[in-house]
Amino acid sequence: MKTIFTIFALCLVAVNAGTIAQIPINYEGMVDEVINEMGQIAKEAAVALQHQVEEIVLDPLHQVETAVESIEELREENDVCVAAEDENVVATVDAMHKEMAVCGAVAAKTSAEIMTDISAATQQLVFDGFDVLRTYQKCQKYTNSVLKNSCYARLTVKATLYMNNARKSIKTIRQSTNERIPAVMADADTCTHDAADVAIEELDHIQANINVCIAKA
Repeated sequence: MKTIFTIFALCLVAVNAGTIAQIPINYEGMVDEVINEMGQIAKEAAVALQHQVEEIVLDPLHQVETAVESIEELREENDVCVAAEDENVVATVDAMHKEMAVCGAVAAKTSAEIMTDISAATQQLVFDGFDVLRTYQKCQKYTNSVLKNSCYARLTVKATLYMNNARKSIKTIRQSTNERIPAVMADADTCTHDAADVAIEELDHIQANINVCIAKA
């Protein structure tokens, strides 16, 4: 915001004085600040997606692994009874993995779309920022005061518009990622836990059969 106010002040000086006063403005720093902020948004989004993906996958997997381990512990009591259900255990776990793979594919696709949107917005800001810097470099090369003042007037407007658009874009991207990331993760979390619940229910049934077998042995 300080940069925008500085640029507006430059406009007022130009209008009142009839020339473009050479108020020092760090255009490169201004553009770098915008690009760096977008880079930070991308980094935060990537970390958030990775962290939440780990949560929605690891927690249900751990629950299923616990159920399988419970069955494996019965092998010490009667290996024959447990071995008789080995194929059913493997089939149940495989089915759960396939379901979770579907859940993960949907989450991965949406996550990729989120990162693509951030990347597209960043590229546009980079392109527009370079345009501002090119204009600035062009203005510096003029030796004719009339041409230089005219160039700086255009630069002032261009830089002001760039900063306004950049802030709007950054705000929109932040709001979008803050809403979309939790939404996609909530859907995926429900999906993976539902798959795990089905597997655990089947594993509990298998364990009950093993217990009956052991009791009869």
